[in-house]
This record gives sequence, C-alpha cells and structure tokens, in this order.
Amino acid sequence: MDVERVRGYFNEAGTVQHYAKAVANVGLWESEKLLFSKYFSREESLLDLGCGAGRVAIGLWEEGFESVLGTDLAEGMVQESREIADCLGCPFRFQREDATDLSFEEGRFSGVVFAFNGLMQIPGRQVREAALQQVYRVLRPGGVFIFSTLDREDRLYSKVFAVANDPEHDLAQNDQLVDFGDRHFETEHGTTFMHVPLRSEVVADLLGVGFERVEDAMRSELACERAAVLDFSEDCRMWVARKPL
Repeated sequence: MDVERVRGYFNEAGTVQHYAKAVANVGLWESEKLLFSKYFSREESLLDLGCGAGRVAIGLWEEGFESVLGTDLAEGMVQESREIADCLGCPFRFQREDATDLSFEEGRFSGVVFAFNGLMQIPGRQVREAALQQVYRVLRPGGVFIFSTLDREDRLYSKVFAVANDPEHDLAQNDQLVDFGDRHFETEHGTTFMHVPLRSEVVADLLGVGFERVEDAMRSELACERAAVLDFSEDCRMWVARKPL
C-alpha cells in the first residue's frame, strides 16, 4: 500500500459520503471535547490535519472555537468540507495539504489535531516521522498536538497480532505491508490502510522529533462515548504532545 492508493480510497465518492454523514451523525467525540477544552483556548489558531469531510473542524466551530484551518490529502474530502461548512455558515477554510510536506511557515499554529487515527493511515514509519516533523515545525513553542492511534496491545489487536504466520500482518507473506503492525481493512468502499502501533513505538517517535509527551489514554478510559461514536470507530489511544518552549 502506498500513499497514492490511500489518497484514492479517500477520494472515492462512497468514502467521502461516509465521512460527510459523520459530520452530522457523529460530530466530536466526548473524549475529543475533553482534550480540546483542556489544552486549547477558543481564540487560538488551530490546524486540523486529515480533516475528512470536516467533522472535527466544524465540531470545533460549534464548540465556539474561532480559528481552525482544515486540510486533507484527498481533494474530494476538501471539497465536501467546503460545501458542508458553507451550508452550515461555518467560516473556516479547507485546503489540500500533504501532512508530510506542509506549506505553512514555522510556528504558524498554536495547536494541531490529527484525529481518527489519521497519522497511522500514512504508510511507512519514516514517512509518518516526516509528518510528525512537519507538525512540530508548524507549531509555535509550547503548542499542543492532539491525535489518536489504534493500539497493538489492546484487547482486540493483541489477539490479532498474536496469530503467527497470518498473511494479514506477516511481512514475509504480504508484500503490501511496509512495517510490522500494518493492516489492510476491507470496507464497503474498498481497501484502506492502517498501521497499528505499540504505545512504546509512538512514544519513541514523538521524543525522536522533539515533542514532550503530555498524556495518553485509551478513549474508553477518558469518556463514555455515544452509540454513534462507537458505531463509527473502535476504541483507540488518545495522545497529547507538546512542542517545548
């Protein structure tokens, strides 16, 4: 799986509509609201990476945040975000950006969000590290980065990866995989990619770029989510990191 195939999946009309429905039917998770209100002020300039159809950016606007820029690799998602925002009267801008090569100047944003495991949909650990470096660069000193990942040691994935010689995650049998922990997920819209990391792996990558890890916890430990959220996404680990002053 390479980045262009990932981009193609998220440009599929069915995928775009799936994420568009989430703007109205899912909105912000309770765990997201908790962390956003704890670490961001409503006046700060925020960047929403991998914005999809605008679920997080528009949700932040509904929570009273004043300055959020939404970006996504897929042109179809950006266009859908713009149309939904326009329909709702949300003033936020949306534009296409590659998270591994952002066009913004250093220190542009007070906070960055990469929601719904978006960072882990970038194939290749070194490429994901490049995205982390870009997030670090565009954050001001003291700025906060909030994101989520799956967790290879949780109740579900510890069982999945315990199965030996499974071509779904065995690098020797599956040449579509880049790193151990990679998975391909079949959906009604096609095949999508996700890396399922160890917690220690994410900690190491954050520290390697220069971030301070502030906190992390499974979503289920932070909040009781609505049924719509649980139907939309499985449990994941929520991360908060800070660029040092």
